[in-house]
Amino acid sequence: MHTDRREMVMSKTNLILAVVIALVALGVADPALGNTRTIDEVLSGDLVRIGETFVARLTGITVPPRNEIMGYRIYDFTKRQLEGKKVKIFTWTTDNTAAGIVRDDDERPFVQIYYGKGMETSFNELLLKKGYARVDTEYLPDELKHYLELEKEARDKGLGIWAKEK
Repeated sequence: MHTDRREMVMSKTNLILAVVIALVALGVADPALGNTRTIDEVLSGDLVRIGETFVARLTGITVPPRNEIMGYRIYDFTKRQLEGKKVKIFTWTTDNTAAGIVRDDDERPFVQIYYGKGMETSFNELLLKKGYARVDTEYLPDELKHYLELEKEARDKGLGIWAKEK
C-alpha cells in the first residue's frame, strides 16, 4: 500500500511539473516563475531531487559515482552549491511539450540548472569547466554541443577528473 501511494504521489508531481513545463513552452506561463524551484536534495553530482519525489538528472553530462574519491568531492561541491537553493530548471524536450521530455534509462527527466545571482550561471556548464563532469554524448541535445569544447578545455588544463596522478 505504501509503494502504491508513493507511486501515485510521484505520478502527480511529475504530471504537475510536466503541465507547468508545457504551459511555459506554449507561452501561457511566465518561464521565470514556471521553472523556478528549490533543490531539496542533491543525490549525486549530477542527480537532484525537487519536491518530495521529482528526481532529475543534469542534461548532457555525467560525473563519477559518490563511492569514488573524486565523485564524492563533486557530490559535496554540488550539495554546497545547490541544496536548499532556488534555481531555474529547464527540461530537455524533443518537441517543446511535456510528452516530449527526454528521460534517462531510469525514467528521470533531464534538466539544465541555472543558479546564482540572477540565476544566470549554468550549473551543468560549471561542472564541465571545473573538470568535474564528462559530456554524455548519448544524452546531448544539439543545442548543447558546445559542452564538448568545455570538456576539452578542462581536460587540456588537467582540471578535476582530468588531473594527472602525481
